[in-house]
Amino acid sequence: MSSLSPKTLLQRLGLRPKKALGQHFLLHPHQAQRIVAALNLTGEETVVEIGAGLGALTGWLASAARRVIALERDPDLARFLREELLVETPGVQVICQDVLEFDFPGAAREAGGPLVVVGNLPYQITSPLLFTLIRDIRAISQAGLMMQQEVGARLLASPGTKDYGILSVLVQYHFRVTRLFALSPGNFYPPPQVDSVVLRLVPETPVARALDEALLHRLVKTAFGHRRKTLNNTLVSGAAAFGLNPDAMRALLAELGIDRQRRGETLSVAEFVEIGNKVALLRGGGENFL
Repeated sequence: MSSLSPKTLLQRLGLRPKKALGQHFLLHPHQAQRIVAALNLTGEETVVEIGAGLGALTGWLASAARRVIALERDPDLARFLREELLVETPGVQVICQDVLEFDFPGAAREAGGPLVVVGNLPYQITSPLLFTLIRDIRAISQAGLMMQQEVGARLLASPGTKDYGILSVLVQYHFRVTRLFALSPGNFYPPPQVDSVVLRLVPETPVARALDEALLHRLVKTAFGHRRKTLNNTLVSGAAAFGLNPDAMRALLAELGIDRQRRGETLSVAEFVEIGNKVALLRGGGENFL
């Protein structure tokens, strides 16, 4: 862990923050330590760090876990991490790769158990990464993710609120989401134009389990495809996409006591699961857990 500020270190390396990569470097070591401490690592974990950057988090992770796989897409920073900062830090492997191309299940098999995922997420990859973690959830034991506060609000949102959407439903179905703390722009170089929030995501078995999780995902996306439209204009009109006719979808919603004049944004996670399970049973679908 370097004692130099990110600005000074970048200047010494002849580098500048790359806006295209969403680079904002954590300034204060105590904030990096705070993130790592919140994960309650035992020293036996394999951690995948997303966007290791200048190593602000990497060193703290290395001291708390058995192994760190530090992903850094920027070849200049990956070279710096390998050749200078982490050359004497055991248990750290630096890989110059886009996290969206990383093989989480393969890494978990190699590690002999699920991975801890940690990182400061650039805005442009936050949603794709969350869907990747959902897809590879069996390879994940927990994730500590720093993201723009507006995205964090979506993950924590309740039905009927403006932030509630596809990500809210699907992330809350698969994970227990906990807000750890917020970080103002002054904690980064260069300072972003928005506040950030650190969330902890822990996979958990849903209270209401979907018979077909792929179907549940499609159902949620259809219901939110036209946010201001009612279920009558999304699920009923689009019933054919689920192997049903509109009358069958109307009857299904009525049986569940769900008014088809409601909008998708008012449905709870459990209600989405109920609808999906009824659709699966009507189609004669058996269990098809991801």
